Amino acid sequence: MLQPPIAHVRRWLWQPAMNIEDISPMAVGVAIVAAALILPFCLGPYLLSTVRDALIMGLLALSYDLLWGRAGVLTLGHTTFFGLGAYGFAVATVQFGQTPVIGFIVGLFGAMAVAVVLGYFLLFAGVRLHFFAIISMAVLIVVQQLATSWQSVTGGDTGLLGIPGLSFSLIGHTVDLSGASGAWYMVAAVLAMLLLTTWLVCRSRYGKVLSAIATNEWRAKACGYHTSAHLLLVFTASAGLAAVAGVLMAACSGVVAPDVFSPVLATEVILWVAIGGRGTLGGPVLAAVALTLLKQAVSSVSTDGWPLLLGGVFLGCVLFLPNGVQPSGLITGVRRIGRIRLWRTAVRGTERVEGGR
Repeated sequence: MLQPPIAHVRRWLWQPAMNIEDISPMAVGVAIVAAALILPFCLGPYLLSTVRDALIMGLLALSYDLLWGRAGVLTLGHTTFFGLGAYGFAVATVQFGQTPVIGFIVGLFGAMAVAVVLGYFLLFAGVRLHFFAIISMAVLIVVQQLATSWQSVTGGDTGLLGIPGLSFSLIGHTVDLSGASGAWYMVAAVLAMLLLTTWLVCRSRYGKVLSAIATNEWRAKACGYHTSAHLLLVFTASAGLAAVAGVLMAACSGVVAPDVFSPVLATEVILWVAIGGRGTLGGPVLAAVALTLLKQAVSSVSTDGWPLLLGGVFLGCVLFLPNGVQPSGLITGVRRIGRIRLWRTAVRGTERVEGGR
């Protein structure tokens, strides 16, 4: 027996969204590769550098999505490791005259070492939820003040200038990635590779354990998993990804200042992940790139308009796209709007029936 069209509509509205989250990282990865091949021939040096910086912000959003979206660890000071990576690279190359490769190692492992120490004392002590978030914000403010006051090493409020770009020797030849095109290809390749690696890790057994911990940590403990050790590992890995983003930003821009520890940037990272869709990996990357480019465009017209616009976008996503702008989140949003319309129709019909009585 054929069902009326309204039955199909209601069934489509109420059925759970199909599992297409895995499409998001793959689609974003393909888009990054395509952009890396096409955009250098379409954009000038300034616009290309703007998109490059947006891709770096996408890597920062990916690092936070791994921690908050997959493991459920909310932190308000994730840009601590972004800034430590940038300053580690800058101090090693500018103040101590080391090669960019040594600077990269210092920035990466320095940030990861701080994450290990901080995560060990907090996570193994059972600090979770808002307590962890508040402490992470306090650490961010302390590090920012340290970067401002330690002028002999960090340059104080001015920061460090003249940071060299990344370059390394390969089979007797020097590969210089400091130019506009070289930096663009480097950032796009690093983001694509780390996105693929993170996606594979999240699909592995370890990734499923992280999802279990995020859902119910006590049940994961009852199953025999050392949840604090797993959280420390993902906390360190996310700090490493953020540090790589910081190193790339310092190497590409040639300057680093205490603004990299800004709480405003830390808040924007949270909004990128929330708008893009927690735990989808590709969604936050796409949201970070799009919102960073939109911020540049809006700020060039009105410096006061961007916070209002970002707040409006965030409220719209909370109300209509709670799962973000990634594919399954859009389907959920359409269904939510459809449910609201059905509910309003039902209420109006009930009012008419009661009025007729």
